[in-house]
Amino acid sequence: MSRSAETISNNVSNALTEGYSRQEVGYAARVLAGNGVGVKIDGINRSVDVVLTTARRRADASTASTASFADANARISTLMGQPGDIDALATRMSAFADSLRNAQTAPDSEALQKNILISAKNLAGNFTRISNETTRIRVDADANIARQVSIVNSSLKQIEGLNAEIRMFAMTGRSVAALEDQRQILVDKVNAIIPIRQTQVNTGEIALYTTGGEILLNGSARELGFSPTGMMTPDMTLASGALSGITLNGHPVAIGEDGAPLEGGSLAANFRIRDTIAPEFHQQLDAMARDIVERFQDPAVDPTLALGAAGIFTDNGAAFNPINETGLAARLSVNTLVDPAQGGELWRLRDGLGALVPGYAGDSTHLLRLSDSLNALRPPSLNMGITSPMSAAGFAGEITSFWASETSRAQEDSAVNRGRQIALRTQELNATGVDTDREMQNLLLVEQAYSANARVISVIDGLMATLLEM
Repeated sequence: MSRSAETISNNVSNALTEGYSRQEVGYAARVLAGNGVGVKIDGINRSVDVVLTTARRRADASTASTASFADANARISTLMGQPGDIDALATRMSAFADSLRNAQTAPDSEALQKNILISAKNLAGNFTRISNETTRIRVDADANIARQVSIVNSSLKQIEGLNAEIRMFAMTGRSVAALEDQRQILVDKVNAIIPIRQTQVNTGEIALYTTGGEILLNGSARELGFSPTGMMTPDMTLASGALSGITLNGHPVAIGEDGAPLEGGSLAANFRIRDTIAPEFHQQLDAMARDIVERFQDPAVDPTLALGAAGIFTDNGAAFNPINETGLAARLSVNTLVDPAQGGELWRLRDGLGALVPGYAGDSTHLLRLSDSLNALRPPSLNMGITSPMSAAGFAGEITSFWASETSRAQEDSAVNRGRQIALRTQELNATGVDTDREMQNLLLVEQAYSANARVISVIDGLMATLLEM
């Protein structure tokens, strides 16, 4: 009864301890030569509900995965901006279109020509900023992968050590409940990163497998390998060998694709963010940058351009070559021929970039061609992910809407999984956690039993004293 009271006290004091499972004293009859001779403690048992714990772990992994996707999509959507935001790509595109239209009303106005230059620089700068921030999303995902691999390796080694301690304690008859609680916390930590299946082996030990069938721990812990990349450019991919994949005990393991052995948790989600989601957006951004460059690099729009010469927008100062589309958004710049700060002339915006001398100051023909080209419906490139011909502003608006929709869907998935995780966690706590009211009731029962036992001992003591006096 003293041991029972101690166990109940331990339960109450750990009622708010994360990962703690309620403990109960197990009793068994003591038998000697076929006769009952009292009671013995058969061990301290942890409350376990395998079905609920398995379901909750699946929810933990799904929640960690969808939360990562929701965060990445939200960052991309924020980069594109919302309608009306001053830094939104669609807003910058509209501002550039407005500057061309305004200049048509007074083609001789240097102030309106300067406004075209400023709007063009803002637009090019926005493309560069968004491209750089998209690369930052990939770098952050790569860093998260490295951090999570370190957590998994460390946790697996600690679980291996706890397995050994539990086996040793169990063989000597000592309680292993506290060690099992520590192990449970570590298993849950691994599970959120890589979904696992747990099996019982030997004396209290466990083995861990991924849901895809890879062994993580069976006797000894296996080790994940990954090499983080500090610097990254849009052209760097896993397929090209420029980025690291994942290995298990030195052997490459597929991840980031449906059916792969390590799928389902936050580790696979970060691989998809780094190798699929962010690169897809980068491709769309580069395709939009290509579209805006080609609209003004066309000699039909600017007849003064020499063969192979750059238009208003350039690929880092040079004419755009279609084979170099990857990373174009980061290299997009305004032609120095129209920038007085770099030795150019504003009047070339009115008369053509290849013009040698200023033309008639009141002629808005070239400005009209520029404006018409910007608003013309052009077929999208394959990398844009759009099928219908659109204007430059139309492409920006369509891609902005797409990523806003993707963000909304990802956040809904994350909220659903989070709600399911909370519900399952609550059920698990109800089944295996500490209910202080129940513990107090048990303590009253222990007190009554203790008093009854004390009374029995007192009566036996009195009987013995009487016998000795006879």
